[in-house]
Amino acid sequence: MENKLVIIGGGPGGYEAAIRASQLGANVTLIEENKLGGTCLNKGCIPTKALYKNAEVINTLQNISEFGIELSNYSVDMIKVQERKNEVVNKLRSGIEQLLKGNKIEVINGKATFIGDKTLEVKTENSVEKLTAENIIIATGSNSSVINVPGIDLNGVITSDEALNFNYIPKSMVIVGGGVIGIEFASIFATMGTDVTIIEFLPRLMYRMDEELSKRITMYLKKKKIKIVTGIGVKEIISSESGLKVVAGNDKGDTEYECENVLVAAGRVPNVTGLNLEAENIEYDRKGIRVNENYETSQKGIYA
Repeated sequence: MENKLVIIGGGPGGYEAAIRASQLGANVTLIEENKLGGTCLNKGCIPTKALYKNAEVINTLQNISEFGIELSNYSVDMIKVQERKNEVVNKLRSGIEQLLKGNKIEVINGKATFIGDKTLEVKTENSVEKLTAENIIIATGSNSSVINVPGIDLNGVITSDEALNFNYIPKSMVIVGGGVIGIEFASIFATMGTDVTIIEFLPRLMYRMDEELSKRITMYLKKKKIKIVTGIGVKEIISSESGLKVVAGNDKGDTEYECENVLVAAGRVPNVTGLNLEAENIEYDRKGIRVNENYETSQKGIYA
């Protein structure tokens, strides 16, 4: 089957490109391995903001006496919290599905792999088919980065993907990584009652942003009773009586941090696993796929 344009990935990069290309007259096929919406909708921006709204409401309740309102007690039902978050995500995903349908874009739910000559092998639940295209856009997004330390595979060690689906509030949590992802989850869980410690290898939080922002967010987090440790690296995660123990340190020595869960928030890495980019001689490294000023890869007609 000949396609004018095939897009691999149904996140914001992929589905928006598909819609615009269709509006411009292209025959478009969109391939998505999991759910439409990508990381942003399913495992990133949207669900975290939904949980953040819960944290915002709890924060208001914690300080409601300032408004002359007395509240004897309240509780957090994480099952209902998750139901609300999922409802928000599902509603937005349904909107994307309708947009693609309205723009006459063929959507295939499957895993795409390059096999050469601008041809893709697509494995779906029930079949394997081949697609050849004049042009291909790779919009496969990113995955959570996992640090390579002993104990990273222990039960209770999670990434942001799992943190979004908690059906209980952990008593304590060590967050490895003081970037925007780690800080956002630290704020959410701390507001819900979790004893949170952030461990950051670099000298300060949000190191790639302005130092003034870093200082302000550090002050804010400390007011929320979030413990912040910078300039040390995680060396090992081991099982303990309370759940887990994080061993971290530098040339001055090591310190141990007890917790129920460890959240690894060490950033994101390009999602190119399984694409078999070598079949098309597409140049890439750990930072991602190399492109020119038109986002074209080293293979003419294939973009990223």
